[in-house]
Amino acid sequence: MLRILAVLIAVSSVHNVVKCLLTDKKHGIEYLLYRDLFTNYNNGARPIRNASEALNVDFGLALNQILDLEEKRQVLTSAVWIYEEWFDDNLQWDPDKYNGLDTLIIPSTRIWLPDVFLFNTAGENLDGFVNVTGSKAMVRYDGLIRWMIPIMLKSSCGVDVTYFPYDYQKCELRFGSWVYDITQMDMHLKPAEVDISSYVVNSEYDLINVSVTRSLVDGSCCPGGGTHSIISVFIHVKRKSLYYDYIVIAPTIMLCFMTLFTFFLPCHKGEKIAIGLTVFLTLYVVQLFIAENVPDTNSTPILGVFLLMVMTFNCVSLIMATLVMNIKKRGEEEKCPDVPKWLLWLCHVVLSKIALTKFVWQDTCPGVEEKDEDVMEPDSKSCIQNHHFKNQEPISNADSDKSRNLDNEVAVINDYTSTNTSRFKVRNRKFVSPSERNDVICEPMLQNTNFQHDNNVKSAYDHALFMRRQWFFVAEVVDKFSFLIYLISMSFSILMVLFVIPFYFSDARTA
Repeated sequence: MLRILAVLIAVSSVHNVVKCLLTDKKHGIEYLLYRDLFTNYNNGARPIRNASEALNVDFGLALNQILDLEEKRQVLTSAVWIYEEWFDDNLQWDPDKYNGLDTLIIPSTRIWLPDVFLFNTAGENLDGFVNVTGSKAMVRYDGLIRWMIPIMLKSSCGVDVTYFPYDYQKCELRFGSWVYDITQMDMHLKPAEVDISSYVVNSEYDLINVSVTRSLVDGSCCPGGGTHSIISVFIHVKRKSLYYDYIVIAPTIMLCFMTLFTFFLPCHKGEKIAIGLTVFLTLYVVQLFIAENVPDTNSTPILGVFLLMVMTFNCVSLIMATLVMNIKKRGEEEKCPDVPKWLLWLCHVVLSKIALTKFVWQDTCPGVEEKDEDVMEPDSKSCIQNHHFKNQEPISNADSDKSRNLDNEVAVINDYTSTNTSRFKVRNRKFVSPSERNDVICEPMLQNTNFQHDNNVKSAYDHALFMRRQWFFVAEVVDKFSFLIYLISMSFSILMVLFVIPFYFSDARTA
């Protein structure tokens, strides 16, 4: 019975050996090696024989592309390649026993993997762990494992839009073990620099610099407690401002010049206000466009400040245009009031010198032949409106009082001139104040027997014209002074906000 049992065991052993030989011949050496390595392998335990030692993990990163930097959400999306190397003491073999096979490619899910985590992740759920489903790892005969992971990372990045669109951004990627401290797993840089040899240029940002550092932090960062090693990758980028130069800044400057040239329109033209309101609404739309692309923070972008200044100057120009039209309207009233003394002094003594404007009536009245009743009044009115007083002196109090007493006579001046035009002979004359009546050049030759009465009426008429020209002079000075203030302020703003500050900021960043 024992002999029969021994024979059966021997036959079974021979059968198993033959079966193994046939299987090995069918699957090859790599299958045998894979089977032998993972027969008793546990991927949940650290692959180290001495539990008191730390497992060293070499960490490297290659930046492939910056996909997007969302200023509104402050999220950096980047495509990177992550390299990790470590020794697994449970995955070692003798190449001579496996026909010289010294490397093996295996699924990463079958082996122990470092729990490297992106601490400033902006993804959802488990997106922070550095792992890719379906990735492969290379195992060398001495237990060295090389794992390269192509992965797309979403990380939080504090965006500073103060100098938008001439801004520089500095984003950080912070990698480290989620559970293991340095007594269990220690991370080291290898290589010591970030690989950018395969970097794909971004259409919105220029890559300025990429650096990487290693630091130690306490257990407050991680649930594992103890001191953790952290690998920090810093990405410095600069925004390409050409798009905003053409789409935002250049049209804004054109709108500024459009507002500037509205000052060349006549004072009484209401189109100045219409153009100013159109420019204001356009700038407001551009401001909304910028607000949609920057985060909601207390820091205001420099482009927003520039647009706000332009809108402010535009509002001031509208206010000044309204004021000038009001001043001009005072001089066109039937009973023209006197210009306030302080306003006349301010415009005549101070603002006229700045605006390079003089209160003169230089040109003589164009000579005309004796005209009929219908032509006389328009010519006189044209002479009054299109010429300036020359070397005028203020009217004396006596003349002023005398003129005011003749308001009724001035009111009927049109009837007087229409009924007596046949007695008027107009020559090249120049209107002056009543105090310089001896120098009158453009005075009708009165042939009425009541010469004193006609002279008083003419004196009141000249005074009314003089008051009217004073109001026009004030309106002209205020308009020119507003033009100069707008021109200087706008030029200074464009120079400082769009050129000096950005270039100074750029030099400070690169230093």
